Amino acid sequence: MTRWQTGIVSFATLLLAITLSSIAEAQIVSPQTSYSTSDRFTRLSDQLVNRLRATRQEQRDYIALVVGKVKKGELDAELVVAIERYAIKRNSSFPMPFFERALRFEAAKRGVALPTVQQIASTATPKPSRR
Repeated sequence: MTRWQTGIVSFATLLLAITLSSIAEAQIVSPQTSYSTSDRFTRLSDQLVNRLRATRQEQRDYIALVVGKVKKGELDAELVVAIERYAIKRNSSFPMPFFERALRFEAAKRGVALPTVQQIASTATPKPSRR
């Protein structure tokens, strides 16, 4: 084989390897598993805590209350997720206050009473200090 033929064979091999690797990547899909009901609510809770940047315990307690209302069927999960997206669009740095205000408004229209985060904080049992 001449140098020129060796170069063409090397180039063809490289081109084939690139083509096959991109085909293999395209065939990898995420597993389609069905989740149990409790997993769905756990994922909703985690999604809300993370995306709404709920850093304080009162905020997490508020989200737990909202997820509990979704579990009981008092609130639609789709409504909660839509309001979460609205809050993030309003202020992506601090979406939690917008989420709380909008969700309380929409829940009141549907006859569901939601307390404020401050009300949850004032009625929470004090945690023992870490000493």
